[in-house]
Amino acid sequence: MSQKRFIKLVNKISCLSFIVVFSFTGIYAQNTGEEYLNSLQNKFNTIKDLTANVDQTINGKSSLLVKIFFKKENNIRLEFGNSTIVSDGISSWNYNKKENKVIISDYEEDGSLFSINFLVYQFPAQCTLKGEQDGNLRKLTLAPKSKTANLGEVTLWINKEDLIEKIQTNDHANRLIELKFSNIKTNQNLSNSNFQFSPPQGSKVIDLR
Repeated sequence: MSQKRFIKLVNKISCLSFIVVFSFTGIYAQNTGEEYLNSLQNKFNTIKDLTANVDQTINGKSSLLVKIFFKKENNIRLEFGNSTIVSDGISSWNYNKKENKVIISDYEEDGSLFSINFLVYQFPAQCTLKGEQDGNLRKLTLAPKSKTANLGEVTLWINKEDLIEKIQTNDHANRLIELKFSNIKTNQNLSNSNFQFSPPQGSKVIDLR
């Protein structure tokens, strides 16, 4: 075999090897992402209720401190500043203490980062998945397949207990939104009363149902 033909053969083998390695790397990343998601979903299948403190930052600056209460299926309560948002899966109450006003509406899955059912079960089905290790945490990136998705790319950091410790995404103004979860407690048998709301006496009530 001539030296010229030998060099061509080596180049072909090198190119083929690169394609094979690249393909397997992509498959591995996808499988790792699916593995992380499966572990996360299996964990939340065992969770009946959850409470946590959430520190929301925008571009690195703290913007909101939230206390979140969640109970299956769609019961949620968010307490932050002068506002309280409560839902029992049928109706939602949005109370502003400063304005002494309550807006009542039919419950709708809003597709926000605070919607646990949406984030863990629904949104991933609309995305390609990428998983990688980041120190002691697993990093799961959800990239929407369609530009019409409610959220852009979302990254979750998952701890060894398969609970989400941090979420990052960019909003429509390209601001970096980050949620950090702490004091996470699960299966405390939360009372349904946490997810009901009676407008305070004298408050202005706007019922949109």
